[in-house]
Amino acid sequence: MPGDLSDPESFMPFYYDPKYDQMPNQFEPGADDTDGYIQSISFEAIGRKLGKNELETIKQRLRDKALFHGNIGDEKFRNEACKLIKQLNSARKVASRWLQI
Repeated sequence: MPGDLSDPESFMPFYYDPKYDQMPNQFEPGADDTDGYIQSISFEAIGRKLGKNELETIKQRLRDKALFHGNIGDEKFRNEACKLIKQLNSARKVASRWLQI
C-alpha cells in the first residue's frame, strides 16, 4: 500500500528533500559551533577573541591531545582550551616585547 501522497518520499523513493540540509548533523553535535565555543572561552580567559591563525593553532593542539573525540562541553576540554589560550597569549606578549627591544 502506498504511503501518504502528500509526502513525495513515499511515492518517489529517490526524492531528496532540501529540509534535511537545514538540520544539524546528529552524529557531530556542536561541530559547526566549535569555533564559537573556543572563542567564548578565549573571551573569558584573555578578554578578546582569537585571530584566525591563533584559533587554528588552538584547535590543532586540542586535536593533538585527542580532546575533540569526546564531548566539547566537558570540563577537561574547557580547562585545556583555557590553558592553551593563556599560553598562546603569553607567548604573543613575550614575542611583542622582544621585538620592541
